[in-house]
Amino acid sequence: MEYMITLRKTNDSDGVGPARYLTFTDESGPEQALRQPAWVASIIESFSPDASNSLGHPDRTGDILFLVHGFNVSHQAAKAFHLKCVDQLQKQGWVGRVISYDWPSDGLVFAYLPDRVNARAAASTLVSGAISVLEAAQKKQCTINVHVLAHSMGCFVVQQAFTWSYQDVAADWKVGQLMFAAADVDYTVFEAGNPSATAFLQHAGRLTAYCNAYDKALLISNTKRLELAPRMGRVGLPDAAPPMMCEVNCSALFQSVCPNIQGDLSPTLTHCFYFDQQPFWRDVVLTLGGGIDRSAFPARGQDSGNSLANRFELDPKGLSDDAYRMALMQAATSPSIRII
Repeated sequence: MEYMITLRKTNDSDGVGPARYLTFTDESGPEQALRQPAWVASIIESFSPDASNSLGHPDRTGDILFLVHGFNVSHQAAKAFHLKCVDQLQKQGWVGRVISYDWPSDGLVFAYLPDRVNARAAASTLVSGAISVLEAAQKKQCTINVHVLAHSMGCFVVQQAFTWSYQDVAADWKVGQLMFAAADVDYTVFEAGNPSATAFLQHAGRLTAYCNAYDKALLISNTKRLELAPRMGRVGLPDAAPPMMCEVNCSALFQSVCPNIQGDLSPTLTHCFYFDQQPFWRDVVLTLGGGIDRSAFPARGQDSGNSLANRFELDPKGLSDDAYRMALMQAATSPSIRII
């Protein structure tokens, strides 16, 4: 069973509707809408208890990954993206629970600005109706870590959610790993002292930013916004980013996948290629594992174009299966890592 929160209106009209808590099994199959308490209980109970607990109160441990899609994504496409990410994570040894956060994106290439309005409106529920709700549902014998992976304008949704969460919920919530791929976010908001950067520091253990200098979609995004500040997913973190943030430059990986850089490469390809690449998913799983410091990841090297600490480059060759298996054992801090 798969889980999703959607803020799309049931009549498919424009704008943000109330949160609906769904379960589904495949892209085209039926969905079941549950009341929030039943939906949350189903997720918690999906984690296997530890029957060996000597106190007679089985522990439930594991990890939840909230997946936030980008712009120009229909509801059906969001379900397909969810299933694709679940499959890729499992192939690389991560067996935690994935929950998609489906905000209303028009599914039209010319609808960028309406999508951005919807993204702002949909942001608060990510914390108030998702992350904080699952944290509150955990008991003493239940320790389930929560993480976030966002793509494109989904990173803007997350940025808005973290920045303004103090208006909706108490400030004691936290996620472990916060991962942005191709972030369609003004890179200056990641500078130390910026309200968004401060919110990331307060509510996340680590922020990992996956970037591609050849991302045409983010170049178009900057043009449409008529702003001077580039998108972080294209140019990387600012020099003044806090130490808890690290940048993983995936430009060399993109070059290895699409060596004809001068060819007519589509913005979609340059923006979404991450999700078809084994080196990317293995880096994500090791990040979720949490047991390896960012400076010691075996398939990362210091970015040759940036001498600052915590600026890395992903090796396009990736890791051998044996080396990756060893890295999984080093990274594993919960039962969500399966040694493959």
